[in-house]
Amino acid sequence: MPRRGNVRASKSSRDNGATPRRSYVLLFERDSEIETLNRAVGDLDSLGGRVILIRGEAGIGKSALIGQFISDIEDRAHVLFGTCDDLLTPQPLGPIWDIAREETSVARSLSDGDRRAVMEVLLDLLSRALRPTLLVLEDTQWAGEATLDIIKFLARRIAQTNGLLILTYRDSEVDASHPLRQVIGTLPPRSLIRMRLNRFSTEATAAIIGDRPFDLATVHSLTNGNPLFVTEVVSSGVEAAPTSVQDSVLARALKVSTGARQILDLVSVVPGEADLSLIGKILDVADSQLDECVRQGLLRIDYGTVTFPHELQRRALESSLSSTDRRRLNALVLKQISANADPSLLAHHAREAGDIQSIIAHAPKAARAASASKSTREAVAHFRALEPHLAQMPISEQADILEDWALEEYYLDDVSSLTLVDRAIEIRRSVGEDQALARTLTLAARIMRSHLKNADALAYLIDAVRILEPYGATGDLAQALSIRALMNWLSYEDIPMALLLAEQATAVAVESADEIATLIALEIEGAIMYSGGDQRGMSLVEEGLRLAQRGRYAHEEVRALLNLASMSGDDRNIGRAMDFVRRAHDTAIRNETPALEATARSMHSEYLLWTGAWLEAENAASESVDSSAESATLSWRVLATLQTRRGRSTARSALTRMWSLAQTAQQLTVMEPAAAVLAEHMWLTGQDDTKWKSDLRTVLAMGLQAGRPWPSGAFAFWMWKLGLLDAVPEGTADFYGWIIRGDYAKSAQFWRKRAIPYEEGLALMHGSENEQIEAVRIFEQLGATATAAKVRRVLQNQGVVVSRGKSRSTRDHAAGLTARQAEVLQLLAENLTNAEIADRLFVSYRTAENHVSAILMKLDVPTRGAAVDAARKRGILAAR
Repeated sequence: MPRRGNVRASKSSRDNGATPRRSYVLLFERDSEIETLNRAVGDLDSLGGRVILIRGEAGIGKSALIGQFISDIEDRAHVLFGTCDDLLTPQPLGPIWDIAREETSVARSLSDGDRRAVMEVLLDLLSRALRPTLLVLEDTQWAGEATLDIIKFLARRIAQTNGLLILTYRDSEVDASHPLRQVIGTLPPRSLIRMRLNRFSTEATAAIIGDRPFDLATVHSLTNGNPLFVTEVVSSGVEAAPTSVQDSVLARALKVSTGARQILDLVSVVPGEADLSLIGKILDVADSQLDECVRQGLLRIDYGTVTFPHELQRRALESSLSSTDRRRLNALVLKQISANADPSLLAHHAREAGDIQSIIAHAPKAARAASASKSTREAVAHFRALEPHLAQMPISEQADILEDWALEEYYLDDVSSLTLVDRAIEIRRSVGEDQALARTLTLAARIMRSHLKNADALAYLIDAVRILEPYGATGDLAQALSIRALMNWLSYEDIPMALLLAEQATAVAVESADEIATLIALEIEGAIMYSGGDQRGMSLVEEGLRLAQRGRYAHEEVRALLNLASMSGDDRNIGRAMDFVRRAHDTAIRNETPALEATARSMHSEYLLWTGAWLEAENAASESVDSSAESATLSWRVLATLQTRRGRSTARSALTRMWSLAQTAQQLTVMEPAAAVLAEHMWLTGQDDTKWKSDLRTVLAMGLQAGRPWPSGAFAFWMWKLGLLDAVPEGTADFYGWIIRGDYAKSAQFWRKRAIPYEEGLALMHGSENEQIEAVRIFEQLGATATAAKVRRVLQNQGVVVSRGKSRSTRDHAAGLTARQAEVLQLLAENLTNAEIADRLFVSYRTAENHVSAILMKLDVPTRGAAVDAARKRGILAAR
């Protein structure tokens, strides 16, 4: 069943004599909201595009407000309009299909299945210069994941456009775990206008009642000023005001004929809009019956479609149906819908009809269609709906479903992916499908590695390779070999074997002519080679990147860029590393891969730390601490480093969190740099933590035993400073090894050329008196007060007095808050708790907590009240 658009339907309705979409309730108590919307349009030239969030309870008049605004401005602006429907599982890109009816450029991209192109086309439409563009998406509490990704993509770029992105949603349906809440929490505050619609006053209620025979106090009390409820009471004509909108709708429905009521019941089981042709196939529809429904204000006819004016009205009638009638009507709709209709609609009606065979037929298609559009949550919802009936499917198809389902749960980081892939393996083993079993084992290994079940994962990979080798060079064998090589490398148990496996994987992939297996093999082999000091590894990763870009494999493209950034960072080529990580971040945003976006952001935070942009580093790291383990580990390392060097009392807790994550990873590539931060902390504080010192010795032994090439060098340096290392380990990066060998000047020159000031200071503090004084100046400029104090004490013991300078952190504190942190500070001034801040900003409790902690650290105060007082003294907040 094709979707129908709503663009400019209200004008069409007026022209053809149908009931106008715009209601007279708009005339009451919405002047300030209309003024805000008009002002946003007027500010486009000076402020750029904005996102406008309009929230409120069901029936509060969000659609009516939008209708009035569009009616006022439609001759001066382009209007794009889409609505999210209340399906059991959201239709991927449902509202964008609405827009596509009016914009052929959007339709072409949708038809091609190119989601990235859809985003770019919408961004271009919002950027039209002659007239502003209004992109309205209604009822986004029902938006699918693909639609939410587009909202996030557009919102991050809205300031550079000439348009408004207007989103309406019911705040009562957006709880702490709702996906929309997570999206709203990431929107840029400077480009955001929040609007909450209030209920009508008694004066507005009285104006709507007019001279009708209703008691004002009773109506206002029963409806609590909800505009839709008030209107329903007045329109129903019932002398005793109904107690709910359902009573009101049913009261109106009682006034129509039996044939008209049948139309209402049928349309009530179709979320969104129903084609008149569909209704005609199921019922013997007369124009007079449709007119009855329209006259009662229960249906609206636009462009050959029929729908209820408000979703609450549809729900009211649908909920009045008996379960038998509801199943029967859904079955009738399902029978008449084209088999080529959107799979999510077919799956919805199949589930509502309780038609098991139809669920089995349509749910897998709906899930895979959602997966193809990167709507992971919707794919998972369809798979979960299929679960009770999975046993009725052919055995091999069950395994296919479980694999696809496990992969989607894996993307969501859901532990159920382990159980699902185990079930798939059991089925594959039972039916003797060797090659299919090997593919499943490789998938299981990927999933298990993410859950740190490395021993089981390695066993599965060994089994997969054993099964696949007799079949010759295949992409499946290449991927199994690649993942096995990656695991060997990350664990540093057998580096030569890791490289051998990676080389074999690349050879097999090339021979099999499997493009994705080839690029994965090249990227893994290149990374392993480069970590061992072979510069040719970078060219292999670059070749993998080119293949990923050519084949439009977004995930692998971002991974390759991150690998290249990491390689450049190991050489301390900061300009090159920054370039790669920014490209990775932008590519991740463009292709909506949030986990990799967070990884890129956390890597960027470390490069900012190196360059001395500590406030920016802190902000970037703070944004990623609640993301995937991969990014959280690095983010906490950056935060722990900053707090250690600043001598903050919170450093210990940050170090504990960082080290806990590193130990969970049990990978030397993660543990070694985290151990370096622990060692630096112990050197700065003089604390002799027995447990941490034991952990440091363990990591050192692991590195020496594995022949770790120590590309960072920092761990070796700090172990030397602690007296736990006497000589430079083989393979230690020269820029740290020089200091240990006594050539501090060469090291200082290296860091100075690369504009990495803290490490320059570390080198200089081993030099002459004047060079040590310069080191103190550098540390104070950065805000590394603990490090500056340590070197200052050494100089004082030598009889040298160093005057105190003003640290960069002190100078920057007043302007150091991000836009989000400034917003949180305003809420602290209102005495809101962390939970209340999270609710107001639509972010998680942990994120709100992190923002508050960052504010306390930046303002260098111990409590929330002290933060507010300090901010007022510095002019960041207005005085009381």
